[in-house]
Amino acid sequence: MICKTMPIKISFCIPTLNRGAFIGATLESIISQATESIEIVIVDGGSNDNTSEVVQQYEKIFPRLHYFRAGVSYAKATTVMPSGLGFDQDCNRAVELAQGEYCWLMTDDDLIMSGAIKRVLQEVDRNYALIIANTEIRTKDLSKLIAPKRPDIMQDLVYTEEEFDQFANKLVLSHLTYVGAVIIKKSLWMSANREKYYGTGFIHVGVIFDKTIQGNILVTSNPLIVIRYGNAMWADRSGRAFQIWMFTWPRLVWSFAHISDQAKRCIIPQEPWRSPKYLLWQRGIGSYTSQVYRVHLSALPATRLWKISAWLISRLPVKVLAWLLYYCGRLIRINAVALFDLKRKGQV
Repeated sequence: MICKTMPIKISFCIPTLNRGAFIGATLESIISQATESIEIVIVDGGSNDNTSEVVQQYEKIFPRLHYFRAGVSYAKATTVMPSGLGFDQDCNRAVELAQGEYCWLMTDDDLIMSGAIKRVLQEVDRNYALIIANTEIRTKDLSKLIAPKRPDIMQDLVYTEEEFDQFANKLVLSHLTYVGAVIIKKSLWMSANREKYYGTGFIHVGVIFDKTIQGNILVTSNPLIVIRYGNAMWADRSGRAFQIWMFTWPRLVWSFAHISDQAKRCIIPQEPWRSPKYLLWQRGIGSYTSQVYRVHLSALPATRLWKISAWLISRLPVKVLAWLLYYCGRLIRINAVALFDLKRKGQV
């Protein structure tokens, strides 16, 4: 009797770098509920911790785990991968190596919730072009719940091609910056101009909005992923978060030709750094300092009054400002994640 190999429906595509302390739990959460139609593709950008040892232990128990590490040639790899290419190229490489009809762009430190794979397998049979997974957000050690749902929606949402602007407006800023939420048809990914988005840190957003998606988009109301909040690789680098949210992210959003300017403005202003509101927020969460002002803002074309105001904001006491923003935020009911950031900085 000839045994037919079941086609791969979902490839978990995981770019990683120095996540030995977390990636084992991620893989455990996937493998514990994986079927024969699931594979895992890991592209390691050149870890110098124990990531490779952890992953290789899971290779032994899950034959459809394929590990490609920069600078190392494995029997499964056709070439030695160059190192230091960055998240965007590693993410793209993982998708290119995937055999699945759909690619789940999973992170290397978060967890798949029980029943998540079964749910997504049911949905891919409905031929969605893109599936966006809802998430549960917890502290870095997973001990405390920050937000039970992001996005906070009561039922599944389905967007058609004609509703692409609504999809962008509703979800991009609050959720699609998180790569692990994206489950995309490989054919859709491969048809996009991926190289255009290298270096942005958000290649997945670039691919989604490279052109209007042909086909329906599903957003799940039930969380499928647990996020370790505050564990981003760039979160603690001086000035890095400010640069991303004040410059890199707005430039990316405003480069999309297939969504309206109105939708873009709802996501992020074209130059958010010009607004005292955004500077106050960045100062309140500790991402904006006088050093950041000197490096990123002092030489920009702006009035003397604006520069004085921007410098003064960079000198405000973080704890006091975070405390004020936190209680004002509670009054106007801003989202739980934003309140958590302020509470952590203000030690409220």
